[in-house]
Amino acid sequence: MNFLKDFFKCLINPDIWVFNSHKKIILKYKDTFIGPFWNVVNSIFLITILSFSFFIFLNPENFKDFIYRLSISVFFWIFISTFLNESTAILENKRTILNEKRIDIKNFVCENIYTNFIIFLHSFPVILILFFISDFKLQFNIILTFLGLFLVLSNLILIGYLVTILSVIYKDIKKIVENLVYAIFFATPIIWSENMVDEKIQELLVFNPFYHFIVLFRNPLMNNIDEKFYQSLLICSLLMIIVFFLNLRIYKNFEKKIILYL
Repeated sequence: MNFLKDFFKCLINPDIWVFNSHKKIILKYKDTFIGPFWNVVNSIFLITILSFSFFIFLNPENFKDFIYRLSISVFFWIFISTFLNESTAILENKRTILNEKRIDIKNFVCENIYTNFIIFLHSFPVILILFFISDFKLQFNIILTFLGLFLVLSNLILIGYLVTILSVIYKDIKKIVENLVYAIFFATPIIWSENMVDEKIQELLVFNPFYHFIVLFRNPLMNNIDEKFYQSLLICSLLMIIVFFLNLRIYKNFEKKIILYL
């Protein structure tokens, strides 16, 4: 289980990827006035457009709760999609470093998710404001958000490693991931609700892992802990195990010679 040991080693010794992540964020936003909050501004603009569009065409009964639900979904989806898209180019961008030094690739995966998570955290003040504006109440069940978030992050790290390695070996992976991200955005209840579609389509959502990611994070924040949440908890746990064993195969066959593909 060297793969697991290497990952734990990266997690308990975060100096490399934490430093690189902070440096990346600073350099990216050094000439801007509000820094990473530009991502929040862009997201708010998107949420505003979607909210008014849905208000005009669907006229939801409780517009405050609708905006709150939409905001959580959009902010979290942008975090997930950005992480996945950037995973396809990590090693290409780190080619010079890999040629000069022997650095565990898992450090770059951790750097990628940490960077995007820090930027995602800038949206929390908006989510908090919308929570108090909405009709939802603060309940103990909200603590399950942290459990769901932990499970989602664990899945994303493993999926990110898989995408990172395969993107170097098969150049088509980058375009496949980009197109899948666009398609999954519309196939996941982000701007629409499960209740809006037929029961047969709702049943198909079980096969969409990103739907379960959204449910695990969003539902506790909306005081909605039901069988769907626990179903998503189980499915995401099974998905993590499956991707873990896929990564073991990738680690054994490709990681040691990944520099040859760059």
